[in-house]
Amino acid sequence: MLYDLNTRSSVNVSEDVRGPKTTTTVSVSNTVGVALAANANRAVFGIYNIGTTPVFIREGAVVTSTLYDFIIPPGFYWKEDFNNSPRYLGAIAAITASGTSSLQVSEAVMI
Repeated sequence: MLYDLNTRSSVNVSEDVRGPKTTTTVSVSNTVGVALAANANRAVFGIYNIGTTPVFIREGAVVTSTLYDFIIPPGFYWKEDFNNSPRYLGAIAAITASGTSSLQVSEAVMI
């Protein structure tokens, strides 16, 4: 990222303001479930696997153990990185290869 600090330039800075995060626990099994519903006002979100089974995550409504965006191992936290990319406002699908797991899902919205 390049910044011009010369006094001859003017910079228009807009600020995103978000509310506090809300947290929900979601149970995930070997059938597709929604970890996070679509939200047009989403500012940030994070997913923590508090269970004992790896969880496959994918943007949208379709996810399988072979078609996924990323895996969250047990005890790991994943946070969406919106740096240099637009916010994802759609649903997040989750599934396990076998068994069940629990996710702690947090989300903050724009205010």
